[in-house]
Amino acid sequence: MKAVVRLLRGVLATVVIGACIGVWTAAAAEPAKSVVANLDDQLVATMKNGQDLGFAGRYKKLAPVIDQSFDLDRIAKLALGSHWSKLSAEQQQQYQSMFRKDTLATYASRFDSYSGQSFKITDVKDAPGGRRQVNTVIVSNGDEIPINYVLDNSDGDWKIVNVVAKGVSDLALKRGQYTSSINEKGADGFIKQFQTQLKKYPTIPNLAAES
Repeated sequence: MKAVVRLLRGVLATVVIGACIGVWTAAAAEPAKSVVANLDDQLVATMKNGQDLGFAGRYKKLAPVIDQSFDLDRIAKLALGSHWSKLSAEQQQQYQSMFRKDTLATYASRFDSYSGQSFKITDVKDAPGGRRQVNTVIVSNGDEIPINYVLDNSDGDWKIVNVVAKGVSDLALKRGQYTSSINEKGADGFIKQFQTQLKKYPTIPNLAAES
C-alpha cells in the first residue's frame, strides 16, 4: 500500500511540475502577444472614431501605442542597412524623426474608418535570432488578411521590428526603396526625398516620441 502511495505521489509531482513548466512557457510568450493585442485594440478604437477624430486626431491617438509597440529608431536603421553610415549624425537623427512621422501618418491614413473590421491573433511562435512572431489576421467583409509581426526583446521590452503583410516584408520593401534612393541621389538627396514624401499627408502634428 505504501508503495502505491509513493507511486501516486511521484505521478502527482510529475504532473504538477509539467503544469508549472507549461505555465511559465506560456507566460514567456505572453508579452509579445500582449504588445500586438494592445496595438490591435487601439487600431479598432481609433477606426471606430476615425471620422470624428480626423487625420490629426487619429495621428495623436495612435502615437503613444505605436511608440510603445514599435522599435522605430531600430527599424529605421535596419531599413538602411550598410547605408546608415553614409548619413551624418545630424542626418541620422533627422531621418529617424521623419521615419517616425511617416509611420504614424501611414497608420493614421489607413485606419481611418470602421465597418466591422476585427483583428484575430492566430499563432505565436519563435522566430530566428531569439525573436517572436505573432501571426494575426484582419477580418474585413468576410475576408481574412494575414499580418504577421516580428518582435525582438530590447532592454526587457518586446517591440515590433518588422511587419509582414500577405507574405511581403515591410522592412524589405523599405530597404529596397531607401537604398535605391541613396545610391541614386546620395544622402542629401535621400533626406530631401523623404521630406517631399511627408508632404503628401495633411498637416502632421508635432509630437515628441514616447519612450
